[in-house]
Amino acid sequence: MRPLANSLHDLAGALLVALAFSIPLSNALNSVLGAAIVLVVLLGQWAGSWRGRWAPVLHHPVIMVCLALYGSVLLAAAWSSAPLAAVGGQMLRNLSLLMLPLFSVVLRDTRWVQRCLLAFSLAMGLTLALSMAHGLWGMAGAGAWLLPYKGDGDAIFHVHITHNVLMSVAVLVWLSQALDGKDLPLWVRWALACLAVLGAINILWMVPGRTGYATLLASLLMLAAVRCPRPWLGPCLAGIVVVCGAALWLSDSAQNRLDRTWREIQAFGGADSAQRGDVNLADHRLAIWREAIGVIEQRPLLGHGTGSYRSAFCASAQPANMCLYGGGKHPHNQFLFVAIEGGLLGVAIYAAWVAMLAVLLWQRRNAGPMGAMGPGLWAIWMAYAMVDTPLQLLTERHFFMLFFAMLLFAPKTGHHQAGKG
Repeated sequence: MRPLANSLHDLAGALLVALAFSIPLSNALNSVLGAAIVLVVLLGQWAGSWRGRWAPVLHHPVIMVCLALYGSVLLAAAWSSAPLAAVGGQMLRNLSLLMLPLFSVVLRDTRWVQRCLLAFSLAMGLTLALSMAHGLWGMAGAGAWLLPYKGDGDAIFHVHITHNVLMSVAVLVWLSQALDGKDLPLWVRWALACLAVLGAINILWMVPGRTGYATLLASLLMLAAVRCPRPWLGPCLAGIVVVCGAALWLSDSAQNRLDRTWREIQAFGGADSAQRGDVNLADHRLAIWREAIGVIEQRPLLGHGTGSYRSAFCASAQPANMCLYGGGKHPHNQFLFVAIEGGLLGVAIYAAWVAMLAVLLWQRRNAGPMGAMGPGLWAIWMAYAMVDTPLQLLTERHFFMLFFAMLLFAPKTGHHQAGKG
């Protein structure tokens, strides 16, 4: 039985590598690979592949709180008035929370972590190359673009928001390896630094999206806090803000978006804007948040129940057609979504989960390049969750669970002394 157990472990690891590569490229393939990984993990449980591996994973504080968060979803289904299809659909989407322990038991202290990281880097390198090529193609007036893509600007494979969030993580990965990859040849570290610069340019100049600006800045500031020598930390943080601000100032598309954001906030009057239909408009998000808070106030303790978001929101949102341009899907804020469906208990457990992630990833910050990435990934999650609901989105809920598992359970191969030159 042992050879079979080892083979199933290797197969599960290989599937996770394939998932890391496919996440930036294909939602359909992500779903297929996710189902295949679950099947192989179950077969591995029967064959003994995970003997001795479950206990340290299930006793990990982040995993315990993650399981409690899914338990709160199941509990809130008991008082939900939503249709059974909506309740079942939401429970199915939240199965992504269970992916965190499943991925962790496969990856814990194995070589598959580095292979997943390499696969993601290759996929994002391909995405960056195609995005740059698309921009140059348009500048050259070469006609219709040969490959299909979605989103504004030069986004490839995903809508512009997802493209920029994934590119922010890629910049974090490449820059962490360039700074901390002591075992890498010098030319490789310089190449990774160049990729990081190109990725930042791609976000700030080529693919419009205010979410990407926020996630990139959050990750860079956190990486500086982790790796910059303490005497230079203040100037380094200020320099990052100045450089990013200058890049945005020199970008016409960024200026237009930021100017529009400021005008919309000043003119915020709910959903009465003449520009309906764009769910990314700042005034519409502010209106959605205002209405979502009103829905929370109706049942603050227990919430409206699992799967009830759309029916609860659309029943009271004003004007009534707010559901048609964004608010009916989710409130563009993870905390608000959890509060509406899970009430105070759900919010408390979700807050405990992100707090535990912050503490445990910060504790691992000196464990080589993987440790350096952890706090930055958490910062990206928090910035993104302020303006969207990543646990509701297919790409994001696969991606973040995989990366959190990688960074929490990566082998501690090297240590960096924080604050040293």
